[in-house]
Amino acid sequence: MSAPISPYPSAYDTAKADEIWALLGISSDDDDKIADLKAKSAAIFGNSPYLSSLAIRFTDEITSYLCSDLESELEKLFTEMAKARPDGETTNDLMAYLRNCKSKLALLTAVADVSNIWPLKQITKALSDFASLALDIGLSHLLHQRMKKGELNWPNGEAEAVTPSLGRNSGYFLLGMGKLGAGELNYSSDIDLIALFDPELVQYSGNKTPAQCYIKITQELMQIIEKRTMHGYVFRTDLRLRPDPGSTPVAISVYAAESYYHSMAANWERSAMIKASVVAGDRQAGEQYLQSLSSWVWRRHMDFAALKDIASIKNQIDRHYQQTDLAVGPDYNVKLGKGGIREIEFYAQINQLLHAGRHPNLRIKGTMEALRLLLKQELISKENTTALIEAYIFLRTIEHRIQMVNDEQCHSIPSEQEQIKRLALFSGFSSEAELFDAISIHSAKVSKIYAELLPNDQASGDTLCSEMSVQQQLAENSFPNIEGCLSAIKDWRSGKYRALYTDRAKRLLDQCLPSLIVAFSKTDNPAAALMRFDKFLKQLPAGVQLFSLLQSNPSLFKLLARVMGLAPALAETLAKKPTLWDMVLEPHFFEPIEDHQFIKQDLEIRLSAARDFQDVLDFVRIFVAEQKFRAGIHLLESIASVEEVGSALTRVADVTLELLVPAVEREFSRRHGTFPGGGIAILAMGKYGGKELTHTSDLDIVFLYHVEGECIASDGEKSLSPSQYYSRLGQNIITAITALTSEGRLFEVDTRLRPSGSQGPLVVTLKTFEDYYENSAWTWEHMALTRARLILAPKAMHAPLERAIETVLTKAREEKSLVQAVHDMRTKLFSEFGSTNKWAVKHCQGGLVDMEFICQYLMLLHGNGHPNIFTPTLSKAINKLNGIGALSDAEQTGMHAAHEYMQQIQSLLRLSVGSAPASGEDIPEGLKLIMLQTTQKKNFAELENQLAKHQDFIYKLYQSLIETAANQIA
Repeated sequence: MSAPISPYPSAYDTAKADEIWALLGISSDDDDKIADLKAKSAAIFGNSPYLSSLAIRFTDEITSYLCSDLESELEKLFTEMAKARPDGETTNDLMAYLRNCKSKLALLTAVADVSNIWPLKQITKALSDFASLALDIGLSHLLHQRMKKGELNWPNGEAEAVTPSLGRNSGYFLLGMGKLGAGELNYSSDIDLIALFDPELVQYSGNKTPAQCYIKITQELMQIIEKRTMHGYVFRTDLRLRPDPGSTPVAISVYAAESYYHSMAANWERSAMIKASVVAGDRQAGEQYLQSLSSWVWRRHMDFAALKDIASIKNQIDRHYQQTDLAVGPDYNVKLGKGGIREIEFYAQINQLLHAGRHPNLRIKGTMEALRLLLKQELISKENTTALIEAYIFLRTIEHRIQMVNDEQCHSIPSEQEQIKRLALFSGFSSEAELFDAISIHSAKVSKIYAELLPNDQASGDTLCSEMSVQQQLAENSFPNIEGCLSAIKDWRSGKYRALYTDRAKRLLDQCLPSLIVAFSKTDNPAAALMRFDKFLKQLPAGVQLFSLLQSNPSLFKLLARVMGLAPALAETLAKKPTLWDMVLEPHFFEPIEDHQFIKQDLEIRLSAARDFQDVLDFVRIFVAEQKFRAGIHLLESIASVEEVGSALTRVADVTLELLVPAVEREFSRRHGTFPGGGIAILAMGKYGGKELTHTSDLDIVFLYHVEGECIASDGEKSLSPSQYYSRLGQNIITAITALTSEGRLFEVDTRLRPSGSQGPLVVTLKTFEDYYENSAWTWEHMALTRARLILAPKAMHAPLERAIETVLTKAREEKSLVQAVHDMRTKLFSEFGSTNKWAVKHCQGGLVDMEFICQYLMLLHGNGHPNIFTPTLSKAINKLNGIGALSDAEQTGMHAAHEYMQQIQSLLRLSVGSAPASGEDIPEGLKLIMLQTTQKKNFAELENQLAKHQDFIYKLYQSLIETAANQIA
């Protein structure tokens, strides 16, 4: 804060302060203690006529609050309120009791606040907890009346006294909205409520309908809480945040509310629902209801168009209060004014709506907690976070001082000079000028930070209103085929495509069009990029989100143009999943993809928000698609090497299986139970085993299972034998990975490398696995096993499985039969998949397959004497083989160079065009530039020549080590 608020402000009305002090009659032999208590008393009662009136009524209580531990006093008050109410208590008696409790709470929290004994969060929580408790007591009183009459069932079938928990199974609940829902009530706050009931849970047997019963209960409860009596009131209440308040009763069914939110609700209502909490009644029913709304509140994509709607609310407030400039002085509203509390709350909520769809840990109620978590995720800056939290604490404290004076729901600096002086003193300042200066410093920071978040609700950006102006800009930016480009743009603007049906989408497109044209003009072939964008728009399901995202983040135009110009396959993916663009705005997007533990924790947090198994399937698909997209951009922009991307994609796949497989097991066990101590194991094979995944790679996996002891059947309702159980579980895992949900497919899976191939059982025991590889496996299957890598397994199976693999790989082999079998397999593969096209770098002569065969052959040949040479990663295998002399230094260097070069070519081609081109002429010019940059070649002819040299080197090495020896044997 600019000027700290003194825990003992000076008294404005010293006479009143002396009067109350005399009334309290506090005495002590400790002069320092007396002086401290008197100063504290003066700070409160010399500034607040309202609190002075309460002190006269509750002398004993205020004396205890001034002299005792306030947390203990609060606990004592709440404990007393939670006790059973007297049998036969009238509504009027209960109302008097609750109002007296509220008065005591007002005194207690005033002492804690003005004396700076409690921080803001503790003060607002105490006020919010009291509101929830009071609502529960009032509701229980009304439910009890109807339960005694037999209209409603008792919670457990037997009569109970009136306690706060009486409504626990009623099917009726109250949502606290705004500050109550967030646990942030201010000193004289209204409470915003929504009353709901679940017709399936309500057990009503009266003469009316359940809806009429709970409408009446709601009306009566509001009277209990807000009616002014000789004892005051508990809280002012507001039910206008319920769905369609102008035409709905004060209590509605959860089904009517859900239908409204999913079909008619405005965007600001999403923002309001962030803070919604169950504050009274049936907590379980309320939590289930809020969970059902979570997918509506927390969109999976960043909907900047919706957020501008929300931001426009603040602009409307500004206009209503004529807050066009920041002017702190008399009548300044610390809540709704420029730079006020509402802007801090909106800043947190807007960022939550932007990011919490993908970061479930951001789905919290409190403003300061949200800001701190946004900082932790590096979504907002430390400087902004500090400024906003300090301003929030300061302005909320000033708001409390304003309200404490006369218990008014007011947020504005007084207009009268004397009242301003009272507020300044009460807030710990010596003059009005100091107060205004302190508020100005904080509100100026808040206003600046909020203004940078989103523009106001006025349309912004240049637009191209006529066909002539579009044609002129195309010409100015040197577009070839202007006529074709103009025709495509004309189709966009006419709303020909589904993504551009709405006027809003077309308006946003018009605002983005100038920037799009400039961005496409920077690509190697602007017309081709624009036409690819045309194809992208044809497939796009909706355009508002994409264009609002682009308009709000102009830096994305360049990246969009590069994807359209250089990576058709990636553009195809984006057309199906346009929300992947949201990833680019993540603070870590352009940094190296994180380690295994970080990725796993990220996915675990996301899966924690899953409501059911279908959510799990969708969430992992979203996660993998985002990481693949991120890795693709890293490769396209030369941020990461092919090896780094392959390793990153492998980490993503590993983490996905580590978390998805247990979820499948849990789902499967609901019906079929489990085998205690047993479980399924997964071996990664091929490129997956070697940590060399590309964007189009399948997952080659092998399943095994383990059962403890002599278990013959699972312990579920529909028990299965071990082989049946794990075979079905394995199939369920494959389905979970490959099934096409609304979020697409996770990976393709290939299980043909299992024992006996596609003819064998899907899942086998370790004993079957060992017997097969010892007695029946072909040499090529032993070769494939060199790339095996254990992903997950039951603890009891982990070490034995690795030993079994090592035993198979390190057994002694006869060189002639080995080399003959290896070459026969390569000949068979080449006849089926081989190519003379150098761009088919996997199966061409001297390609990646030949390189793998060389390493696998040499590892099997020398493994008996050198068991440590086995590794699924090809680059490491080359080094290990060199280490034992199986490859010379020159061969090691040549293989590394060829492997890296061909991996670069293959990965870029798969990412950009999806498959191997027939010739170099079919590679887009822009992609050629990236390939030159990646391989560090001067021109494309040199790149082609180098590729041919690497393949020639590998093929000659294959011939010298394998082919020649095999032919001599033959």
